[in-house]
Formats: sequence, C-alpha cells, structure tokens
Amino acid sequence: MAKPRIRSIGNWALWLSLGTFIFYFLNVLIGGPLKSKPWMSDLWEMLTLFVAVIFFVAGTICREIEANRDQAEPENTD
Repeated sequence: MAKPRIRSIGNWALWLSLGTFIFYFLNVLIGGPLKSKPWMSDLWEMLTLFVAVIFFVAGTICREIEANRDQAEPENTD
C-alpha cells in the first residue's frame, strides 16, 4: 500500500498561508503608506490573518508528521 503524500499537502498549506499573508500585507500597504482606501475592513483583515495562521499550522503539522515518519522507518536498499 502506498503512503499518503502528506509532505505535498503540507507544502500546499504553507504556500496558501504565504499567499494569504501577502494579500493581507498588500491591503495594509495600500491603506497605510499609500494613503488609499484599503480593500478589506478590520473584520476581514482579522479573518484573513486567521486563515493564514490555520494554513501555516496545518502545513507545519503535516511536514512534522512526514519528518517523523521518515525518521522512524528507514528505507530498504534491497
């Protein structure tokens, strides 16, 4: 039976976290130093950061599971 690809799920979650945070950062940049109207309200900014944190934690946990699995099961070199 093939092992599930947890590392690829972790990588996707980490990239989604980065993308979500960049979207939040651009909104703050537009509303702050550029003195333009931001796209999101304070509530949506909070929810965007919350989603970024959820993706980051999920990605980190998946990568840790994969690292522990690789360390616990040495590969056969038959």
